[in-house]
Parts: sequence; structure tokens; C-alpha cells
Amino acid sequence: MTDTGLTLTHDSSPKLLSLKLTGRMDAENVRHVSDEFDRLTGAAHVPVLVDLADVTFMESLGVALLVRLAKRQRERRLGVAVLPGSGPVARILGIARLDRVLNVAFTREAGLQALGLA
Repeated sequence: MTDTGLTLTHDSSPKLLSLKLTGRMDAENVRHVSDEFDRLTGAAHVPVLVDLADVTFMESLGVALLVRLAKRQRERRLGVAVLPGSGPVARILGIARLDRVLNVAFTREAGLQALGLA
């Protein structure tokens, strides 16, 4: 049986918080990681790079999580870049026009460059 949950891993440095989400960003799973996601991003006063390349599905709560992060980072005058991969997340971000709010990049290097860290 395949695990259809959502996992959140992170790596932080003095200049960057990197987050990686893996699995399905459906309503139930997003609720399970939302507090940790908000705690990590709320405590970090650095740019944030969010890797969604291994997310296989995203519902509206997943989009809302990213919008909330973008708003918080904008208020702090800090950047956020999202790596959507080439699957369903890239399509959803395009449909939702989040590429106007987020720095969408297709490689880690491009994401770092968008954040002024490359």
C-alpha cells in the first residue's frame, strides 16, 4: 500500500529556510502539517525556499498555505520561492496565477537566484 500522507522536512541556515513537502496536499494532510509549517516559517526571518516537486496532489488548502506564507514574507520584506516540479503543482500554481505572488522556479539554483542568494 502506498503512503498517501504529507511529510514536511526542513533545513535552515542563517540566510535561508528550505522546506520540502512530499505526498498529497489534500485538506486532511495540510491540516496535519499546517501548524509545523507556520511555526517554522513564522520563526524564520530569512527567505524561504519551498520544494513541492514531490507533491502529487494539491487542493485549495495547499494553495492557501502558500498564499499565507507569501503574505507573511512580503510583510517582512523577505522573499519566498517555490519549486513546483513539472507535475500537478506547477499546473495548479499557473491556474491560480500564484506565479504573480510567488517566485516560481524549476531548479533549486533558479530559486536561490530569485531570492538573491546565488
